[in-house]
Amino acid sequence: MKQPSTQSVNSPEARKSTQPSTQPAKASAATEKQPIMIAGAGPAGLFMGLCLAEKGFEVQIFEKRTELISDSRSLGIHPPSLRMLEKLGILNEFLKKGIEVPMGWAHDGRDLLGSIDFSGIDQKPSYILIHPQNETEKILKQAFIERMPNGIQYGTSIESFTDLESEIALEVRDHQHELRTYHTPILVACDGKNSTLREAAAISYEGLNYPDTYLMGDFPVVASDPKEPMVYITQEGLVESFPLPDGKRRWVVKTEEYIRNPKVEELSQIIKNRTHVTLEANHCSMISSFGVQHRKASKLQRNRLFLVGDAAHVVSPIGGQGMNLGWLGAWQLSEDLASMNLEVTGPLKITNYQRHFYATIKEVAKRAEWNMKMGRKSLFHRLKVQIIRLLLSTPLTAKFLAGRFTMSGLSFPKLP
Repeated sequence: MKQPSTQSVNSPEARKSTQPSTQPAKASAATEKQPIMIAGAGPAGLFMGLCLAEKGFEVQIFEKRTELISDSRSLGIHPPSLRMLEKLGILNEFLKKGIEVPMGWAHDGRDLLGSIDFSGIDQKPSYILIHPQNETEKILKQAFIERMPNGIQYGTSIESFTDLESEIALEVRDHQHELRTYHTPILVACDGKNSTLREAAAISYEGLNYPDTYLMGDFPVVASDPKEPMVYITQEGLVESFPLPDGKRRWVVKTEEYIRNPKVEELSQIIKNRTHVTLEANHCSMISSFGVQHRKASKLQRNRLFLVGDAAHVVSPIGGQGMNLGWLGAWQLSEDLASMNLEVTGPLKITNYQRHFYATIKEVAKRAEWNMKMGRKSLFHRLKVQIIRLLLSTPLTAKFLAGRFTMSGLSFPKLP
């Protein structure tokens, strides 16, 4: 009989090896049905928990942080995600503070090139919702704890886990630094791109770093700003501008190299040089620089351990589809688990999430790559601008681009 495998998230040896250990898991108080357990209470973990709760599962989330994030981070919620939020009964909460974006504009820094109208896409709702991540987490958390009042333990971390084939045993360090043992039929790692559970399971994280680097900041709206998003395809590089709640806009610019200590004055000057828009630099509420990468885990499922969100994949944030991709995976996994007998003795069968979601990751990554390429410097800039103008003025190609920008046309998963 196969011996249980013990993996510690703190041990370097465990990260390098998947050899089974004969060390048994500690006993825990048995219950008739153990809850599904999730590592991480970010957008992916909370959404995963909410989907599972809606399916009738008991759920327990462990989160290292003691507080929610306070900054805006990820902004765009795309039509497939809006449909899922509607099915979960919480879309109206997002609409209270969110900004509905039915279209976007393209500009070359001097002249308008055209617009992309999202109302013609095949999926409904047919808009992108701008909603800061800190507010997104608040709504997801509230919706989850309404269904699972004691379902989140903050200030806790999973120290190790043991694959017992028919279940997983966890050693969890609580907020009082005491170790507690839990058993679960399913463990879902939503603990980010540096996932300790993925490393402990010795699942590789394959991919590449793109050469692209960016600066971004949140500024007050100025008189020349449109209400809709604006994408500037300039000779010097990409500039993007999106509306935010509370009279602000997010500005993102392509840079020649990574800027380790970004200055607001530097960002506002780049924006002025490329777009001729003058911003109030002393009222910038956030500034950061970032590089871009694409990663995916070599496995999304290892028996009863699953990777979801950034623990499973990272795509370029240009286009704002990364968080939505994690939600699509969570939705599919909850559908799979609801159709399975989790109490079966022995290993769990391979899910549709493991079989088919890689194709979705690949397609979303490809779309994000295209967005980046369009924003890079080019020796043929004038030709590129003319092609963009033609694409936006042709109804068929304009509809096609609107679909790509709104995550329409993905073949998997099947949504309501």
